[in-house]
Amino acid sequence: MSSKVTFAFDNNPQGVYYAGQVISGTAELITDRPKTIRSIYITINGFGETRWQENVEKSSEDGSKQVKSLATHTSTEIYYTNDQYVYGQSGGTQLELPKGKFVFPFHTTIPPNAPTSFNGRHGQIKHEVTLTIDRSVRYNNIFKQCFTVILPTDLNAKREHVQPLKRIEEKSFWWGSIFGANKPMVMDVSTSFSAYAPGQKIHFHIALDNQSDVQCQDVKVRLFKNVTYRAKSGSTASGEKPEIKVNETESRIADKHCGEVLKHNKATFNEYLVVPPTTPTTLEPNGNQPIKVSYTLRFIAKTFRLHGGGDLVVDFPLVIGTVPLLASAGDLGPGQTNSNNSGFVGAPVFQEDVSSEQFESNTYKPRYPVYNFNGNGQSTAGNSNGTTAPTPSLYPKAEDKPPVQHTANPVSPAPAPAPAIHKSPPYPTAGPNPGNNFEVLGFSIPPDYKPTPSAPADSSIGWK
Repeated sequence: MSSKVTFAFDNNPQGVYYAGQVISGTAELITDRPKTIRSIYITINGFGETRWQENVEKSSEDGSKQVKSLATHTSTEIYYTNDQYVYGQSGGTQLELPKGKFVFPFHTTIPPNAPTSFNGRHGQIKHEVTLTIDRSVRYNNIFKQCFTVILPTDLNAKREHVQPLKRIEEKSFWWGSIFGANKPMVMDVSTSFSAYAPGQKIHFHIALDNQSDVQCQDVKVRLFKNVTYRAKSGSTASGEKPEIKVNETESRIADKHCGEVLKHNKATFNEYLVVPPTTPTTLEPNGNQPIKVSYTLRFIAKTFRLHGGGDLVVDFPLVIGTVPLLASAGDLGPGQTNSNNSGFVGAPVFQEDVSSEQFESNTYKPRYPVYNFNGNGQSTAGNSNGTTAPTPSLYPKAEDKPPVQHTANPVSPAPAPAPAIHKSPPYPTAGPNPGNNFEVLGFSIPPDYKPTPSAPADSSIGWK
């Protein structure tokens, strides 16, 4: 091991920040032998990128056939970046970094509109701090540490989030028409609200009236995460603008099985589905974002494929935020509330994303706020061992931060002043001293030498 770097965030061991906060910490560098370097600098940045490949068909040069090829679609967007030189300077001369342990502080302000961290199949929104050792001869030594940024989404900001989800759907099957009956399967579903935060229970009511001759194997409730990736295809040789490509994925992040309903029977289910730690819904109106996240709450009445017609499915768009609705604190189901509900929400804990998808080699899992509600309609902030997790403040004060204690770092040497350069003219600047000879280009001029007088001003001198 030649070098090792350990990053630590001030008063924030989990490395979770809200957009607009000040991020600060230290990078501890340990070297087991001296290094010849130019500088050491720390970069704090946030960026988004998407990339995937797909098979495309293009006409051959003579247009006689279609040729298959593999096309790569990619997009990159920089949200912010900040470089801090902690030893040496940019483009400086070679320096000697001695063996030892050094701690370099860093800090910057995250932009208030920085997007939430995300790690998915075809893209990522990544926030990281990087320490780079700029080496003059060898490859640079680069050390990185990701941290989570959350763009707050307060569900109380929009009235439509308080509205419940409710719908009645029915489906007929050709299996029953064979025996002279073609009655439908009717499903009535509803929820208390249309927006929730991770950790909350989505209480739902299902009334299934199975009038058909088809058995419902299982009534399922599932929460799907929908991600839309946008990228640009490669520019063409003709100079045309790159084409915008879209790739949409759907993954299941929560599931609930309610039970079966026999034919010519009715059943009612009053259950709930817990929202796991997951990325908030993308609510910004800008449609050109590289990554957009949305959710679908799906109710499924599962039937045998042999009976034809498929399953009875009811889909609702669902919004996931970072601050739950105050009205949802005492929710017990559609039309039911806890009489002891005080509307108090409390502080969240921060847990890793439940999704197992990752972008290429990025194994970092962002942490999202999770609210654990007790039976009184209040949330309890604590992790599995009962301790309270630190909650980042939306507006931290710089003066509240304790000073960082660390060992003395090597002092960057001051740049040496440029030596003064004195240039002598190629000819004497003063006349010779009387009585002394002086030498020009190796020739000795007598002391009584007089220069030839110049021609009169009105004389004409030309070339023949």
